[in-house]
Amino acid sequence: MTKSSNPTKGFTVTGKTREAVSAFMANVLERKFTDAERALEDVKTKNFSDEEYREGYINALEGILLSVRSGDERDFFNRVEFNKSSMKNYIEDFNKFNGSPIRTNWDLGFFSAWTDLLSYRINTENHSKPS
Repeated sequence: MTKSSNPTKGFTVTGKTREAVSAFMANVLERKFTDAERALEDVKTKNFSDEEYREGYINALEGILLSVRSGDERDFFNRVEFNKSSMKNYIEDFNKFNGSPIRTNWDLGFFSAWTDLLSYRINTENHSKPS
């Protein structure tokens, strides 16, 4: 994996939360599940601007961890293309949905976590599926 000078560029979370999410993503993508779980527990202790947003964001991170761990090909994470162009398109789609009036703060948090994961992968040039 090539390291970017700023792997968290474009993240929707800030401060200590951003650091914890970055640690989670690095560990989950490297299949270091114990470390990813520790980082996820750290994320859960951080402050978010809205409780419903927090629940959606954390639910997405839990799902990402489960998907990477299981390798289930029915999961979004395991069946999508992770080339730079596709990831940018997914980010655009998630942002459009987040801008929709028919969404909740939970939805906003959920899709923001996915956007952060895709941004992390683009920023670190991690375009392959975890092995």
